[in-house]
Amino acid sequence: MVARTFQNFNNRTLHIMTDKKENKEWENREIGALWVNAKPGGDKYLTGHINKEKVIVFKNKFKEENEKAPDFRVYKQKELNSNETSAVPQKEEEEDVDLI
Repeated sequence: MVARTFQNFNNRTLHIMTDKKENKEWENREIGALWVNAKPGGDKYLTGHINKEKVIVFKNKFKEENEKAPDFRVYKQKELNSNETSAVPQKEEEEDVDLI
């Protein structure tokens, strides 16, 4: 058994005991990782990588109009030029991206 420590979205620390074999299986299945970010106005979005591709994830602001619409939209993250200051693409800054 292996003790693993995680921190959830509420910044609570979780201690979980896992079997090494199970842990290795999860490592083999992992395709990426995401981090929660917040814009100055408090809106949240995710950034990270999936299959070595940089991505940015926003809440789908049109979800209420169509219950079959996805909850989140994943985009390839565009590279910043040296004169750009925000990691959030301009188009998405207008969207409501609160994840919680």
